[in-house]
Amino acid sequence: MKLSTRLTLAMVGLVLFTTAVTGILAYRNLLGIAQPRSLERLDQHVRLLASELEAVVRGARADVLAFAVDEMVIGSSGDLADRSNVFAAAERRRLASRFSADLTAKPWYDEWRIIADGGREIIRVDRSGAGGAIRALPDAQLERDGDRDYFQKTIALAAGDVYISPIELETTRGVVDTPRVPTVRVAAPLFAPDGRRFGIVTANLDLRPVFDRIRWAVRPGSHIYVVNDSGDYLLHPDVNREFGFQLGSPARVSDEYPGLMELLQSDDSKPRIVQNRSGERVGVAWQKLRLGGGPRVAAIETLSYPALIAGATTIRDSSAVAALAAVLVAFVLAVFIARSMTKPLAQMTRAVEGLADNEPIAVHTAASGEIGTLAKAFARMDAEVREKTAALTREIEERSRLFDLSPDLILTTDHQGKILRVSPSCLAIVGYEPKELVGRNGAEFVHPGDLEDARAEIRMARRGEQRRNFETPWVHKDGRVIPMAWSCVWSDAEQCHFFIGRDMTEAKKAEEALLDSEQRANGSARRRGLKGRIDVLSGSFEQDSDDEHVNLLEVLNDCVHARPD
Repeated sequence: MKLSTRLTLAMVGLVLFTTAVTGILAYRNLLGIAQPRSLERLDQHVRLLASELEAVVRGARADVLAFAVDEMVIGSSGDLADRSNVFAAAERRRLASRFSADLTAKPWYDEWRIIADGGREIIRVDRSGAGGAIRALPDAQLERDGDRDYFQKTIALAAGDVYISPIELETTRGVVDTPRVPTVRVAAPLFAPDGRRFGIVTANLDLRPVFDRIRWAVRPGSHIYVVNDSGDYLLHPDVNREFGFQLGSPARVSDEYPGLMELLQSDDSKPRIVQNRSGERVGVAWQKLRLGGGPRVAAIETLSYPALIAGATTIRDSSAVAALAAVLVAFVLAVFIARSMTKPLAQMTRAVEGLADNEPIAVHTAASGEIGTLAKAFARMDAEVREKTAALTREIEERSRLFDLSPDLILTTDHQGKILRVSPSCLAIVGYEPKELVGRNGAEFVHPGDLEDARAEIRMARRGEQRRNFETPWVHKDGRVIPMAWSCVWSDAEQCHFFIGRDMTEAKKAEEALLDSEQRANGSARRRGLKGRIDVLSGSFEQDSDDEHVNLLEVLNDCVHARPD
């Protein structure tokens, strides 16, 4: 067999083997990176969905509690339940108007009610009008709810406490309403200014808009669920499996994902890959909640394994096509190169033997034809690569040293404010280790009174303005407020903010000390002036023996020698 043939087969075999091994290793490494990142994105997505549900209930809790506090004065005007009382009727109209405004502004409210201590409704505003219109029910349609569980639990609460019911379907006289309305009741006791308990205020939340937004957030290959503390489905891709515990056909998450209920009941919240009832692998992430501090629920999102590793699979397939093309091209080139390089091949081999050891390469550049051109290009490439590698290494070391040794607080955030990286100086300035800040939103550490000003500065930075020396205090880990002067710039290329913050505590102290010194100096000057005027008065008063003059002089002297404050 000719040398050119053997060389051709060796080159093609080497390319094929290298491509196969490199592809397999690259795919495994890529899979090791892509899978955790996909699970992390899945976890972030389910946390976002859970926060939306939590925000609605938390907002309702705040509204009900605020109402209970604001309307304490109602009880001082007499019995609100007495419809013959003119002032009570006016109060009912005013409160009905307030409830109507809340239902108009917040579509997730289904009704507001005030129930007297005896269990009788005094005010009820809901969406029972034509076409879901908001209306206040007339007195004849008001009901007694004193025997309802939520009333009994709420009326027994202390001032400032709020009752939040489990998520259940709305019922009328024990029958589930049609259409089905997932509901949460938020209620608080009402007290008169004298401490007398005279009823409760309750708001019903219609969770359909929130559940619909969660359903619309589903992605290809994923499923989203919401379950209660017992694992019963409150939200499911198949609506017929929702609220089975009320409809007589219980359906629980353990039926589809054995072992997941144990994870929900544990303290572990790390997303992972589990098997469903059919034995298929799926990625799963969950977020446990206590809605407004009340019932426990969990938002769960699953993603099929093919979808979980879709990015890695796409790269694998495209790499396989590229590898096949590379092998075909390598075969054609090998035939051509083998024939043209057989003779000078040994010389070229010896010339590049030092490349693997990172030693200076002695390339014979005097050769003619393609080999000479290749040798010259190779020598130039080697020199440029070495030079650029050395420059890049120096630049990386310099930036890393600047970041690690800077006495100022340096951090980067994404466009949502999540901290991506922070300098070690954060421990000395705000009391946090870098790992305690990474992943959290920077707004958590900004002093609440300066949050809007800080956001305004960041918005201007995103419009291309470099913001320098704007002051935004941060809250130290121990609760102290740290005055900080910031510089901020937005990078479109990296899609992140770069912040440099300087601790102005000592500067503020120096400024206050200087101001205090100036005030003391001004006070001393005023006393010296007053002392001189008193001396003049003393000379004029020496010839006057009147007791009133003597007394006045003593008072003025006392004033001069008194403390500056």
